[in-house]
Amino acid sequence: MDNELTELGDNELEHFIPSITTNDLMDIFQAYDISFIRYFGSDLFYVEMVDGEPLVPLNPKGSYPQGIERLFDLMARERLSMLSYKDEKFLCSYFPVDSNDL
Repeated sequence: MDNELTELGDNELEHFIPSITTNDLMDIFQAYDISFIRYFGSDLFYVEMVDGEPLVPLNPKGSYPQGIERLFDLMARERLSMLSYKDEKFLCSYFPVDSNDL
């Protein structure tokens, strides 16, 4: 399989469990100024904001806001290694991608 970014639309998302729409994704990404989220497995995630800074919980032992945690659950369940919002499009990868590909 190719290591490509795949555009996500409502047609692809309707099969995801739990269900989510592009509007739901957009609301979460815009609310927290997220550029992309990477999933490394074993509950290890990296959230990068639009300004290139990492988004981390305020409390070191705390969790992310509920919307971001929802995306973590979705990514783990659907085995997405990366979820990105760029040029008004949602892109995902099922395999690790290089940061230059974003």
